[in-house]
Amino acid sequence: GIVAGLPSAIFNTVRLMQAGEITLFLLLFVMAFMVAILAFIVYMERGQRRIPIHYAKRMMGRKMMGGQTTHLPLRINTAGVIPPIFASSILMFPATLASFSNNEILSKFSAYFAPSSVVYNVVYVALIIFFCYFYTAIMFDPKGISENIQKQGGFIPGIRPGVRTREYIDRVLTRITLWGSLYVAAICVLPMILIAQFNVPFYFGGTALLIVVGVAMDFMGKIESYMISRQYEGLMGKGSKVRGR
Repeated sequence: GIVAGLPSAIFNTVRLMQAGEITLFLLLFVMAFMVAILAFIVYMERGQRRIPIHYAKRMMGRKMMGGQTTHLPLRINTAGVIPPIFASSILMFPATLASFSNNEILSKFSAYFAPSSVVYNVVYVALIIFFCYFYTAIMFDPKGISENIQKQGGFIPGIRPGVRTREYIDRVLTRITLWGSLYVAAICVLPMILIAQFNVPFYFGGTALLIVVGVAMDFMGKIESYMISRQYEGLMGKGSKVRGR
């Protein structure tokens, strides 16, 4: 539904240009801003903090196991698009109650939370930051991860296994979640500010952009995985033919 609205958005923009309501400079600014926002979203969604993990060597039977180095990837935006969806749903609740009631106090209260108001944007940003931390805490368990690393004989260089590892992972995750929540809040609020303050014809909200980019990146990742698996199967097939000869 989000991508399906693109043709109508382009048509409305052309109609506004013909009517003289927007200038060519403003249109070029919007297009450049869109490209910059999309590039920034892709960069942040792919961004991650990699914590190095070393595995000590140990004997299992007659084989020497371990001695490898890997990493624990922590995404900047672990929560995804869930925080802005929850935040917008909560902020829509007063307006929904006001639509079913003729209460004057409730109507005035809901007016403060109009999408173009300063109060709405401030509360929206605060809720996004809160839900980013809340959802990340649900999705990511530093205690369980530290225990699994310790059971497999791994350790983070300079950090003791166990409680210290859990505290270190939790501290790093808290820091990158702060930057991730600020990034999500900026993406969601900037389009509304451009529409409300500068009357810019920005037809897609920040949540919609996050969803579209996330789906596109997931789709491209699946295609890449499929192509790699096909190449691997082709190599295995050639190898079996060579052995058969």
